[in-house]
Amino acid sequence: MSEIEEKRREIAELIALELGLGDLEALSAANRAAVDRQTAETIAGCGADSPEPADCTEANIRLRGLLQQYRALQILRSDEADARLAEEGEVFGREDDA
Repeated sequence: MSEIEEKRREIAELIALELGLGDLEALSAANRAAVDRQTAETIAGCGADSPEPADCTEANIRLRGLLQQYRALQILRSDEADARLAEEGEVFGREDDA
């Protein structure tokens, strides 16, 4: 499991607890799907570049910290991919990512 996948799992575990569903591993398929949806919505909505940002001020300190770490890992992954492409001779600007 990659670092970003591990961080997403930590976020999902915290969301499952906050929803009162308990341990992530013990969830039914339906509850796990609900946690996965909420995790995706939380990550997308609390991002600084979200087109429809959510008000994440009510998120607890641990969740806000995990979201910041997740975003940092996303940026790192993007930077690593850009560096790999540059090494291969494909140079581009972020504005070209349409």
